[in-house]
Amino acid sequence: MNSFSTVVAEADSREHYFSFLGEQFDNELLVPLGRGTVRLLQPRPGGLLFNLPTGYKLGAVGISPRFQIHGDFEITASYEVPVWRNPEAGYGMGPSLYLKMNDEKESAIMLGRLLRPQQKHVFSATWSTTVDSKRNYDVKLYDAKMDSGKLKLTREGSQLKFFVSDGEGVPFCELREVELGTADVELVRLGVQQSDIKTPVQILWREFILKAESFPNHPDSQAKGVQFHVPSYHPAPQPESISLYWSLLAGSVLILLLGTVMWVKKRS
Repeated sequence: MNSFSTVVAEADSREHYFSFLGEQFDNELLVPLGRGTVRLLQPRPGGLLFNLPTGYKLGAVGISPRFQIHGDFEITASYEVPVWRNPEAGYGMGPSLYLKMNDEKESAIMLGRLLRPQQKHVFSATWSTTVDSKRNYDVKLYDAKMDSGKLKLTREGSQLKFFVSDGEGVPFCELREVELGTADVELVRLGVQQSDIKTPVQILWREFILKAESFPNHPDSQAKGVQFHVPSYHPAPQPESISLYWSLLAGSVLILLLGTVMWVKKRS
């Protein structure tokens, strides 16, 4: 993968611009997240394609910057969905932008463009927190139409706003606002929402822009050879059908061995 990004440093803020066009990917500042994710990424001329086939049970799949985010910020990502496939079950499939905060409530934000079962096209704006050991989800859904667009999250002070652009060149529309707090963003994930293992997902990411007061633990601020986030790569998981096949085969072999042992004992 080729490396391409630009950094603009100003008096009180910084900006990172990542372009995935022309098969580009910044290996220095972006890393794949999730088991086997590196095998599910396909750099294309039109952007970075996430290709999740059927039969895979995957959790968090995406890419993340190697640094955190401090203070006011603006995070924008442009996407395209080449093919929609109606999921049979689950919450919905499509592109998503996820933030995890470094606070006591384990606050998290997710903004996604999803296709839910029964052909329901929506934008999903979710705010989740943990209170008294219970995870609470505040989800709001909004109608969506186009196959491409942009997702944007901004924070000023303690207020976070959800914005979307539904289509090429369409102005941003504010969906909702929540009291998020001022804690640093521990994790930013640009990724894919999977609905069920029977429905394949293809998402094309084009651009990824991050603006903030500062980027703690940025590789540029670390000593040479030291990284705040070091990715661990694992082989892609086996499809459920293959896993079931080998489980049945192993069971059959075990039964055959037990039968052979019993036959030998009777003959003795």
